[in-house]
Amino acid sequence: MRKFAAILLGFIFSTALLAQTPAEVHFAIHAAAFDRNYPTAIEQLRILKTKELAIFQLNNYDYLLARLSEKNGDFAAAMAGYQGVAARNSIFKEYALWHISRIAHSSGNLMLERIYLQELMLNGPNSLLFDAAKNRLARSWFDSGNYDLAIKALDAGIAQPQRSSNSRLVESPILRENRLLVAQSYFRTGNTAAARENFTQLLGSMANPAQPDDFALAAVEGLDILDAGAGNVGKPALSLGDFEHLRRANIYQFNRDFTGARLHYSAIINNYPASGIVPDAIYQIGRGYGQAGNFTEAVGWFERVVEQFPDHPVSKDALLQAALAYSRLTKSNEATARYKKYIEKYPDDERVDRAYLNIIDVLRDQGEEIEAQKWAVKVQEVFKGKPPEAVALFSEIRIYISRNDWPKARAGLEKLQSYPYSVAGVPGGANASEIAFLNGFVLEQMQRYEEAIDRYLSIPDGRNEYYGGRATERLKLLANDEVAKPIINVKLNFLTAGLQSKDPDVQRTNTHAALRLTETPELRTILLENLKKAYSNLSAYKKIPGFKLLEPGRREIALEKRSVRFENIHRHLAAELLFLGLYDEAAPEFEVSAGNLQSTQSKDFDYTLAVHYKRGDKADRAIAFAEPLWRGVPADYQIDLIPKEQLELLYPAPYPDLFLKYASPRNIDSRFLLAIMRQESRFRPDVKSYAAARGLMQFISATAEKIAGELGREDFRQDDLYNPSTAILFGSQYASSLFKLFPNQPQAVAASYNGGEDNMNRWLKRSHSDLPDRYVPEIAFSQTKDYVYKVMANYRVYQMLYDENLKVR
Repeated sequence: MRKFAAILLGFIFSTALLAQTPAEVHFAIHAAAFDRNYPTAIEQLRILKTKELAIFQLNNYDYLLARLSEKNGDFAAAMAGYQGVAARNSIFKEYALWHISRIAHSSGNLMLERIYLQELMLNGPNSLLFDAAKNRLARSWFDSGNYDLAIKALDAGIAQPQRSSNSRLVESPILRENRLLVAQSYFRTGNTAAARENFTQLLGSMANPAQPDDFALAAVEGLDILDAGAGNVGKPALSLGDFEHLRRANIYQFNRDFTGARLHYSAIINNYPASGIVPDAIYQIGRGYGQAGNFTEAVGWFERVVEQFPDHPVSKDALLQAALAYSRLTKSNEATARYKKYIEKYPDDERVDRAYLNIIDVLRDQGEEIEAQKWAVKVQEVFKGKPPEAVALFSEIRIYISRNDWPKARAGLEKLQSYPYSVAGVPGGANASEIAFLNGFVLEQMQRYEEAIDRYLSIPDGRNEYYGGRATERLKLLANDEVAKPIINVKLNFLTAGLQSKDPDVQRTNTHAALRLTETPELRTILLENLKKAYSNLSAYKKIPGFKLLEPGRREIALEKRSVRFENIHRHLAAELLFLGLYDEAAPEFEVSAGNLQSTQSKDFDYTLAVHYKRGDKADRAIAFAEPLWRGVPADYQIDLIPKEQLELLYPAPYPDLFLKYASPRNIDSRFLLAIMRQESRFRPDVKSYAAARGLMQFISATAEKIAGELGREDFRQDDLYNPSTAILFGSQYASSLFKLFPNQPQAVAASYNGGEDNMNRWLKRSHSDLPDRYVPEIAFSQTKDYVYKVMANYRVYQMLYDENLKVR
């Protein structure tokens, strides 16, 4: 039956292709490939190959067929196709050789990989793939145990580091990667002096010593082996000085290798007891345990600093950290005692307010809300007229909200809004939008709907406005409430009557508000047209960026061989790759083919380049182009009126196949993961954060190891997180586990992703609610709260722009 169906399908395609013009054939193939319908595109290409072989090769469809076969997982067909492209000396010969080498590598045939890499380098010295092939060839030699050849391939190419603006020696990431490979190759050949020289060079040429990269981590690991000797792996070298131990320990600590860090911190403590950095070493061991979530161990190290070095500067940090660790262990009395000791010992310290404020949280976590409320009042008295007073008041307000004491919450919010200073961006604080929203929310609970509506409408709504979006959602709920609906209608009628104003800013304000009060399609269409007119008369709103998409690729299918002259091979390659819709390879060729452009051409060129990079899954280049252009546009610019092609650059959806492969089977909305990815990495696969989080989804090592265990990935390495497929798989798995903890609560999942699920559980418990409008204000970490704002704002736009299969609506 299946065989018959396949024959019938082929007959239908064959008949259809014979009836189509060449242009229609190309469009059908291109549309199927662009729609990720690879089986259909492949079938159409195979039929075309059978019927019109000359046209098939003349238009390089053989290369497209090989690429699509590889995407579809048919590596045998892809390999055969690439070999045919290379054999006929196609313009894509170097690209075909590169893909063959990658397939050979993935199958474990490193010898075959090197054969094709060497052929690529021989045939394409000016190819954009040359450097990648050279580096991959060296890695292939290394992986095969041919360390001398790996050194030969790379050593001469490692230039001396360049000096930065502050006269430090720095190396580019690719040079650092190559130097590490050379160092490891020297080590394996027994040339320890050369290995040490290169490992040491890696430590001295970091772009940012405060954030040591993966190469620095590998370098200290190599140096530790060299210094300790083969039989003493895991033991500190006795010959190292205290500050060298500290340097290596800090590199391990930053990269969250806490075991390696403790090895060196302990060496300082044991081998250099008189050193002035012993207190710091003890403290950092405690910090490592704390970051790993082992608060029982952490407490002992913090207490040791406080007891043994009470007058050392780090003792203050240790006392605060000890209090925090006790609170995580639910030992509220011990935590409160440590905070009060801090207050007593350091009454004028700049962080004494945190000790006062943290006691409120400790009491709330123990369910002692009456005592917490009393302490919040005391803190307001201690810090009267200063910002901590407002933070303490906001804590008190949240206690009232959690207890449904709306009148007291309302009074507190009115008082908070009258304060002359902002508490935005501080732990436990709130920005103006959150305060205004909670005011509206409390009024709504008190059934003072007219006032609530006005409060909600006072919060600007736009693509980056979390609380503006939440206010709009609350207004929609009110529009469906039997009691509130008449009040909504009166407000809507008032606003639409004001659209006749001759003042464009009044028109804009009224139209923005009216759009938030109605879901009626006909009225929304009228309102959006009115808003366009208002925008056209307002300088801030009409200055949105506009561009023309250039058409560098050929548009029509070639029926006979033509002599087309290009200024350079890269422009020719770009044109042919764009014709085939292979944007991932077309965009770099297009970029290097630019030459000198006029300023107007340059803007359109940059825009076109961003579009092609987006289509080729290099979304980081798209968003890097679009975001700066939109920063000057007012925050409440109507999302519906942003040109869709620019909205796609601002909110790209790369790797759709991977998201649908890994997220959908786990019942995770791919758009939610894209919202997280946009915030975490801005779509840069190779990025590493200040917290040593890696890749597109920014996983720290402990979380990644846990997920790898769940997936049975025994061969997992941290560097695998830089691979988009691994990052998206791990992101889908982690999000799935978080949604099991917090069902149907994306705000809670986003907060857990950034701040940890244990912390989110505590914040949720304080709110006594699973409603985000009540638990999001409880998020105590300012960074995590801001993260939730941004992820959820992203998610909202992704839902508007794409369907669940990541197709543009």
